[in-house]
Amino acid sequence: MFYSKNLMYICIMKVFLQKINKKCFFVFLFYIFDFAILFSQIKITKAEDFEEGLVLEFQECKPDSVFPGPSGKNQIWDFSNLKPTSNKITQKIMSIKSTSYDDYFPDAQLAEVNSDGTFVFFRKTKSENYLVGFADERQEMTMKYVDNMIFMKRPIQFGDSISDTFRREYSTSYFEFKGNGTVTIVADGYGKLILPNKTYDKVLRVKIVQESLDTLDQYKTKNKTTNITYLWFNNENKSTLLKINELTTPFFTNKTVLYLLSETNEKKKKN
Repeated sequence: MFYSKNLMYICIMKVFLQKINKKCFFVFLFYIFDFAILFSQIKITKAEDFEEGLVLEFQECKPDSVFPGPSGKNQIWDFSNLKPTSNKITQKIMSIKSTSYDDYFPDAQLAEVNSDGTFVFFRKTKSENYLVGFADERQEMTMKYVDNMIFMKRPIQFGDSISDTFRREYSTSYFEFKGNGTVTIVADGYGKLILPNKTYDKVLRVKIVQESLDTLDQYKTKNKTTNITYLWFNNENKSTLLKINELTTPFFTNKTVLYLLSETNEKKKKN
């Protein structure tokens, strides 16, 4: 009787331990699976790793009712219903020495020359891009980032967050401004991107928030501006695949939506 009770006790304990072991095994599997997902997340290695000779063509779209969509893992961002305008924008990456702004922006190495008459001047390291200045010849406006602003890092993956401060000075036809601000860059989602011309898998979304407080020198008035940009990248292109940008000032709000049509390198073609 004593033996049978002990045998029964041993059998019960064996079943209990088997259940515990199974539970531990499944917990172990869960953590292995979660660990695998963590390390299978998309890492973008050449986001905006621009070089001289690169030519990008974008399709402009109507911004009405276009929203960036949710952040997070395994998203499907469906922009197949974007409504193109008649306007296409070409961006050419050139040496700063190929422009007339070489002396005004001595820190810049490269210039993004846009078909709409605007210029973006920047310097690039192996892992980061910094904004040096901006010019709009139609509006007779130049902007210099006295304290350069970071606007992209490489590599970048889901969950990465970078913050920086900057100082800038700019002038228009009649006014002079000085300002300072902060920029935050967050890789806030990854998944699939569906555009009118193509579907992309393994895409990372990057959100950039730039906030600045600018003082109008003539009147000492202060104005706050906020610029929020969403960019989608993959590892096949250096350029963003889709860009949604919204600028908010005390006087107006401007929203633009562009998606990539082509990315080529004229310099490499010639060689």
